Amino acid sequence: MLFLFIDHVIDIELPEVRLQKCWRKLGCGDPRQMRARDAVEFARAVFDQSQTDAIAIDSETAKDIAALIISKTGANAVQFVPRISGPSEPRLSTISNEALEAFRVHGGSRMAENRESAWNWSAA
Repeated sequence: MLFLFIDHVIDIELPEVRLQKCWRKLGCGDPRQMRARDAVEFARAVFDQSQTDAIAIDSETAKDIAALIISKTGANAVQFVPRISGPSEPRLSTISNEALEAFRVHGGSRMAENRESAWNWSAA
C-alpha cells in the first residue's frame, strides 16, 4: 500500500502485520488499545520532536508510523502543518493510489524543495 508521509511516498506491505511486529520498538504502546486519535497524536509527537531536534525521521520509523496510521485510521496520507506556537496540526487524507504513484514517480526531486506545493499537488 502506498502512503504519503509528510512529503515522501512510501510503500507499506501488510500494514497490520508490520505494526504487530514493530509496535514495541516504535514505543507507541499496544495498538489494540489505541483509538485513531491516539495513533495520530503519537505520530504528531514523533514528528514535532524530530523538528525540535532537527533530526529527520528515518525511513523505517516512517514506515512503522505509516503502518500505525493506516491500521488505526484507514488514511493513506498524513501531513503535519506547523503552528506558530504549540504542536503541529495533523491532517489525514485518503488519496487515490494512482495519484500517489504519479507523485512518487514524478514528484521525487521537487518534494524536498517545497513541501507545501507537493502536498497540494498530491491531494488534488
